[in-house]
Amino acid sequence: MNKRIGVLMPSVMLLTLTLILGGCTKEVNVTSLEKEQLVQVQEAKEEAFPVDLRYTGLTSSGEVKKYSFKIPGKLTDIAVEKGAFVKSGQKLASLDTTEYGLAVQASQLNVTKAEKAYTEARDNYQKLEQLYEAGALPEADLIKVKLDCDVKEATFNQAKIELESKQIQLNDAQLYAQGEGYVVDILFRESENIAAGYPAVVIRSPEQKVTVGLSQNDVHKVKVGDTVEITVDGQKTKGKVERLEAVPDSQTRTYTAEILITEPFPSDSYYLGATAEVKFAQGEAPGIWVPLACILNDGQDYVFIVEEDRAVKRNIKLMDVQGFNVRVEGLSSGERYVFSGMKSLKEGHKVRIQSEGNPHEQ
Repeated sequence: MNKRIGVLMPSVMLLTLTLILGGCTKEVNVTSLEKEQLVQVQEAKEEAFPVDLRYTGLTSSGEVKKYSFKIPGKLTDIAVEKGAFVKSGQKLASLDTTEYGLAVQASQLNVTKAEKAYTEARDNYQKLEQLYEAGALPEADLIKVKLDCDVKEATFNQAKIELESKQIQLNDAQLYAQGEGYVVDILFRESENIAAGYPAVVIRSPEQKVTVGLSQNDVHKVKVGDTVEITVDGQKTKGKVERLEAVPDSQTRTYTAEILITEPFPSDSYYLGATAEVKFAQGEAPGIWVPLACILNDGQDYVFIVEEDRAVKRNIKLMDVQGFNVRVEGLSSGERYVFSGMKSLKEGHKVRIQSEGNPHEQ
């Protein structure tokens, strides 16, 4: 019995060892299988994309003018309505002219009396001058008559100036537009008293404009006369850069660009202070363009390229961003970059290319 057990022991041990080694070999084979990750790639190549600068601005008018009376008085008539279009020379409002009308009448009477007095003094002087020349009148008497004539002439001239002044005041009781535009606001109501110089009617010129603040990096890329595309509430139109500030705003540190809308919106749909999207065309920029979505960042921008079925991290530099695409430096033509499936990739991962396509068209 012991002899049989001794014979069996080596066999059992051999079988056990075989099973153990077989199990280990199987485990090694399983762990040696490397999982491939499906990706989509695109071959990098030189392309030329249109480049533009995009900014958000606010709509404005060419000029806002505040009309005021030069004289005080009671407002008796408002001849326009808020939002109305007015032409140059059109009456805007009127003051009560009763007092100023009476002043004109009184000045007119003074002119009439002064003119009569001067005419009589002048005629008298001319007669006495003839007597003086004939030797029938002392020179001293002629000088007195001449002085009286000069005083009455001065009084007459002063009366005419006074009449002109009163007439101007009477005319100033009427407020007229000095240019065409739209009524923005009416600041007083009829029967209210208005002090001289206080704005009564506000009118904006018909020009439609947009103002934007350009960054220090972009201001040198824009020049006066450049054509721009403007979008307000989904409606597109054209404009041109009319003015560029050379000094930045003290608070925003941006440079104001004033843009004239050359193809105006309908006046009833144009509102001051509305948000406007402005696109400054910058021509085309050649280079390697990739989708923004395929760019990752771990403190530095990078993409994955595929080399020998492996994911290789490639640091890049972003240049121009246009919509969903960006021009980059760091990639070479012919290299294949991952544009789908890259978010779970790690450096050195084995990849299997699912398909190649054009991510710019997605």
